[in-house]
Amino acid sequence: MERARKEAGRTTERTRVNQSLVLNQGKVVEYRIRTSQRARSVRLTISPRAGLTVVAPLGFDLRRVPGIVENKRTWIEAHLLRFAEGAVDAEAAGKTGRRKTDALPETLDLPALGESWRIEYRPTNTRIVGAHIDRPGGIAVYGAVHDRDACRDALKGWLRLRTREEIVPWLTRLAGQNGFKFNEALIRGPKTRWASCSPKGTISLSFKLLFLERDWVRCVLLHELCHTVCMNHSPRFWALLGGLEPECKTIHKRMRDGWKRVPAWLEEN
Repeated sequence: MERARKEAGRTTERTRVNQSLVLNQGKVVEYRIRTSQRARSVRLTISPRAGLTVVAPLGFDLRRVPGIVENKRTWIEAHLLRFAEGAVDAEAAGKTGRRKTDALPETLDLPALGESWRIEYRPTNTRIVGAHIDRPGGIAVYGAVHDRDACRDALKGWLRLRTREEIVPWLTRLAGQNGFKFNEALIRGPKTRWASCSPKGTISLSFKLLFLERDWVRCVLLHELCHTVCMNHSPRFWALLGGLEPECKTIHKRMRDGWKRVPAWLEEN
């Protein structure tokens, strides 16, 4: 078990390289390339705070990255436009003391999975509202889509399902790789916690983890797994977590602003 933990701590090896992409009208977008031993394929993530990041597997020919980024030009420009519109909305909301949450989302960006989804609302002759994947990169919300609250609940349900499909297996893999055991995993959506672990070894995960950076989510999962053997935040706990994720304290500091990454429409009562 101890050997596995030490080996897991070495999987954080990575390098950072700065590059840039010239968009329309001469606008330059800088991005960083990060290599990770845990990455299985090249993925792009973009957010207003962290900007554009390319994560590539160790050993990947980084000379291929500019071409991959170029092929994602339209996707990048669309996100930058939405970020700019969001900044205008935030400024207007600041003047009134309220956040703009009236509109239902047209996209879902999930940095934890390296995914971006377009949402299409399709009215049908039913009072039930549901959401499902109907095409690559596309989510269909169907039913009484004029009911905003029902649409919001359907999207929340979809996010819970995506967490169950992707984050829970990830938690299980990390537990097996590092000699931990937990009882079960529950998916919830609290406003003040990303995750928790009960004395009986039940780990609760917030589906809002999907909106965080992948390395942050990994740290949260390891944090809760460490609680299966040490329920407090004693020096022993931090030594255990630090052996698995040497940058854990730095990541915890960065996560103080993590709730700002959760879309406002999700946080409504």
